[in-house]
Amino acid sequence: MHFDFEKARVVGPKACVVAVCGTILPLVSGALLTMAYGYPFLPDAVAVGTALAPTSVGIALRLLGEVGVLQYDFGQAIITAAFVDDILSLVLFNILFSLSGDFDAMNTVVKPIIGVVFMGVAMVMAVKFWPLAINRYILPRLPKTSDDAKVSREDEGLFLIMMSLLIAYGTITHFLGTHLWGCFIAGMSFACLDAPGRKGHTHHVWVRQTKRMTSWMIRIFFACTVAFSIPVQELLSFEAFWKGSIMGIIPCIATKVFCAPFMGSARWVIGWAMVGRAEFAYLIAQMAVAANMIDALTFSITIWAL
Repeated sequence: MHFDFEKARVVGPKACVVAVCGTILPLVSGALLTMAYGYPFLPDAVAVGTALAPTSVGIALRLLGEVGVLQYDFGQAIITAAFVDDILSLVLFNILFSLSGDFDAMNTVVKPIIGVVFMGVAMVMAVKFWPLAINRYILPRLPKTSDDAKVSREDEGLFLIMMSLLIAYGTITHFLGTHLWGCFIAGMSFACLDAPGRKGHTHHVWVRQTKRMTSWMIRIFFACTVAFSIPVQELLSFEAFWKGSIMGIIPCIATKVFCAPFMGSARWVIGWAMVGRAEFAYLIAQMAVAANMIDALTFSITIWAL
């Protein structure tokens, strides 16, 4: 919802190059280092590289918002690069887990291509269709809000549309590989919705209704997926620590820091902003170990790196 399509037109091309570098460099260097540790390219090295690739949009948004630079060109360059980085990582995620069995052209090639096309169409609709449909045709037709109501009918209708689109997009992309694509694009669909003078209102409506559930579900997610699956004995071994430290310094940090050398004076700010990782990276690692694509020691190395 924080994506600024107007700013993206200015910084978009360079930010996309930053995103590609920030995705490919951790993927390749992480895979090569995993192979240097004695593991095969498929599936171990590719799984580790994929887990190291995503940048946390949430962390970047929070940091940029706290210092008040979100609307500057370099702030939107960071957000644009982080968004594209996550989209590329989602594609890698889908391809990775389609390789866990026998090669299937439909699941490995055709469905990801359809998914990318769908996301492109959804992004066009986010700019051209949804602002017009919601602000001009849907919300004005809702009944008027009563005087004692805490939430306006417009906000109730807007939240219902958000949830409906989230479910619809998530369901569509579930059959194309992963529901995460749909969730990602559903949020972006409301980035152009705010009327002049009401910047941030759409995000406020969403946060007001979901913040308590979100804060608890994040805790449960980390406790019941990542935390429960960590092999403590391997995690606390010296081998996992030193190998994970090297992987953290080079593929995890250095590749992101140096992914924007052509962005002028803001290159280091953009590079460091791309370093942050969050739940998606841990989810990839956890799903990889659950699918027997990596062993307990490799999982521990990846956790130390992240």
